[in-house]
Amino acid sequence: MGIENQFSPEDHEPSAVAAVTDGKTIFMEDEMKKSFLDYAMSVIVARALPDVRDGLKPVHRRIIYSMFEKGNTASKPYEKCAKTVGNVIGNYHPHGDQAVYSSLVRLAQDWVQRHPIIDGQGNFGNRDGDPPAAYRYTEARLHRLAERLVTDLRKGTVEFIPTFDNKEMEPRLLPARWPNLIVNGQIGIAVGMATEIPSHNLSEAIDACFLIMDNPNATVDDIMQVMPGPDFSTAGVIMGQGGIRQAYETGRGSIRVAGRWDIVETKGGKTQIIITEMPWGTNATNTVKKINEMRKVADKLRQTNKEYDKVLDGIAEVVDETAEDLRIVVEVKRDADPNIVLNFLKKKTDLVTTFSYNSTVLGSNGQPSVMSMAEMIREFVAFRRQTVRKRTIFELNEARETLTYTIGLYAAVSQVDLVVNTIKTSSDQSIAQARLQEIDFPTEGELAELLFAADPDFEVDPNYRLTAEQAKHVLEMSLGRLTGMETSKIADNARDLVKQIEFHNSVLNERSILDGIVRNEMQEIKDRFHSPRMTEIQPYDADEIDDEDLIEHKDIVVTLSNSGYVKRTELGAYREQKRGGKGRSGMETKEDDFIQTALHCSTKSTLLLFTSRGIAHTLKAFQLPEGNPSYKGRPIVNFINLLSDETITNVIVMPRDPEEIAELSLLFVTDFGDIRRNSATDFAKVNKNGKIAIKLEGDNGEPLGKLVKVLLAGNTDDVLISTEEGNCCRFLVDDLRVFNSRASTGVRAIKLARAGDKRSDGSILEKDDAVNDASVVSNFPLTPQERDAYQAGGTHTSKNADGVEETTTLTQERMAEMAAGEELLITVSAKGFGKRSSAYEYRRTSRGGVGTKAANINPETGALVACFPVQESDGLVMITDGGQMIRTRVSEVPVYGRATRGVRMFRLAADQKIVSVFRVNGDEVADEEPAATA
Repeated sequence: MGIENQFSPEDHEPSAVAAVTDGKTIFMEDEMKKSFLDYAMSVIVARALPDVRDGLKPVHRRIIYSMFEKGNTASKPYEKCAKTVGNVIGNYHPHGDQAVYSSLVRLAQDWVQRHPIIDGQGNFGNRDGDPPAAYRYTEARLHRLAERLVTDLRKGTVEFIPTFDNKEMEPRLLPARWPNLIVNGQIGIAVGMATEIPSHNLSEAIDACFLIMDNPNATVDDIMQVMPGPDFSTAGVIMGQGGIRQAYETGRGSIRVAGRWDIVETKGGKTQIIITEMPWGTNATNTVKKINEMRKVADKLRQTNKEYDKVLDGIAEVVDETAEDLRIVVEVKRDADPNIVLNFLKKKTDLVTTFSYNSTVLGSNGQPSVMSMAEMIREFVAFRRQTVRKRTIFELNEARETLTYTIGLYAAVSQVDLVVNTIKTSSDQSIAQARLQEIDFPTEGELAELLFAADPDFEVDPNYRLTAEQAKHVLEMSLGRLTGMETSKIADNARDLVKQIEFHNSVLNERSILDGIVRNEMQEIKDRFHSPRMTEIQPYDADEIDDEDLIEHKDIVVTLSNSGYVKRTELGAYREQKRGGKGRSGMETKEDDFIQTALHCSTKSTLLLFTSRGIAHTLKAFQLPEGNPSYKGRPIVNFINLLSDETITNVIVMPRDPEEIAELSLLFVTDFGDIRRNSATDFAKVNKNGKIAIKLEGDNGEPLGKLVKVLLAGNTDDVLISTEEGNCCRFLVDDLRVFNSRASTGVRAIKLARAGDKRSDGSILEKDDAVNDASVVSNFPLTPQERDAYQAGGTHTSKNADGVEETTTLTQERMAEMAAGEELLITVSAKGFGKRSSAYEYRRTSRGGVGTKAANINPETGALVACFPVQESDGLVMITDGGQMIRTRVSEVPVYGRATRGVRMFRLAADQKIVSVFRVNGDEVADEEPAATA
């Protein structure tokens, strides 16, 4: 064959490559397309995809048929696998011996097949991946259940086709009596398509067939009532029914499968994670190997001070104790949380896997398609009906033929002397046959009855003659046997055959009888080979593993610097100091940088961040870089999208419970005195690019100001707004209407003094007052008279609206109630002055007014920085713009009147001022030695 460039017909380019053979031009492009399609269809149909009816690929079908043909069945001794492999490749499957042997081995492995089709003897490998022995050593035979795949094979139930060399015939498919495809599943990779069907419980699959027989339009929910999902040979747990439902409906889906484990404490006080089951398709050896490899990598990274997954530090040892039953022991170190280690193993190893369901199969039309579970069951049920019908037709024809011979035999025996004499006096068999056909047998008595029973429409002549087939059948019998027969027994056999024929006709004519046979045959298999469900199915995937599940719950401090550096630090890393201490460095900052925000939360908290553009973003606290108190952190732009001139102005900690969020409101407080209330659920979900939270620009684009605080509050709470000049306004949250908009700044919360206004001491404001803090205050029900009496020690006299003096005296019970409900508000100024005051002193005022004094602010104290409620057991952290941080107990801050300035709490370095104050949990605060004075 030569190759040349030549001009081509109209449908080819002039430069198309062609080959000339036998005087014919073949274009290479056309030939490659045709050859590839032929190859693809050959792989799809003849190798990779199972038939939906018997659930087998060609190689599996040929192995089973070959063993059946050679009598290698369950009731016979085992035979060498080498013999079976040789028979298969020599007679039916023109491929390599290893391809056949590996398929045979897979059919015998009980950790692969839910119900093995081959009964193997010898080393057939194990679930840890060890290979089987060579086929010259192993032996096998068909399993008893597999024989139900070939029952009735010789009764015309399936089509036979020539083998590859046209020397023998093989079945196109097997007359399976049970849904093998659904029960044992199948995996295959073809050209451009693949299949991956999980195994199911035999009894449940048969019940699903019964369901479809009774109700062909049964839904997925109906099917899942009797067959809730896959049933793997390695047991395990299916996590959630959603993936099963999708797979059953569409033929494609993902099913999460987990192993089984227990967390146990040993006598020595150590904790072990004992794994006793693994998902299908995985093994203990690879799992142990992977864990140890990860530990080795972590050791190398630890030695070079590089980042690694610290969960691995909690694993002391991993031991594979698998014998007959799987058992992996993971020993957890004393200081590690076994649940965190377990979650790590679920995510990083095969302890939890996903089964990619794909039911691409060959349908009854021979074409590949993706079928739903209902479609696969319907195809199998239709195939079983068709098989039983074909078998019935075969048995009907066989019974009719036998009845014909039996009636002829009855006629011959009724006049046996004449028949025997005719045979003896004939010179050869052909003459004897012709002379037998000429004998007239009177159609009377029992013969007439049998002829009528065989065919009621048959016109009975006075005499009956044998047909050629009947005469030949009589001649084939020995004379001794012929003369020894009794007509009564022959008549009984004929009547039995008539009944069989009537039954076969009823099967073919009545669907209910046919379905009864199909049902009874499957019920027999269900009763004999039933096995309990091995795989547990959880209704919901409550164990979906994400990064948060691998994080240990720890109390942390999240800090954000003015230039945008963020980090998290364990709370215990900060040393508590006594009031008046010098403090320690809380963060390495540049000369012009300082701590802007510091929050106490946990590693699993969700942070809601608000930017200078009024955009909201969310982050998980554990996503932030971890470091010691002096660690600088990383730029916040590494975690959220910010414009070049955009900064973080506010961060709050969101509750973890969605129901709790639904009961709360978000309050947006601006430095120019406005406040807006939104439902907290408006910000429960924020996409990666952020979400508009508040409009901070006027209609002309000029900035209006900035966000001071975003608060989470309940409907019955009070909100307290404070300003740099020491004023505050307290009012009920429910006095604010809930805004649906996220664009406006809301309504006025407090009236602010302006530059040039006089203070109460007569001094002049040099700049506009601004809101500096806002907090939520609990709403304890009391009257103004009770408030004054409580502050006076229990009794207070005041004048009423008419000028008449009235005395209010509180009972001891009421004093105790008010003491229990009392909150203390702490105020801290920029130059380190602070105090605690009773929240009862902060009376409610009208929203939008000037309010009352929160603290006595003057040049010596500096501007008011913070005003919020605290508990006696709380700790307090204050941070300066120079990066110094000091922590003290709230109980060390004295209680003074609302309008005072308080005492010096923090001895500041030169030219520094306090910029942030926050509360921490005081339960974890340990007393230490007083810090040295500056």
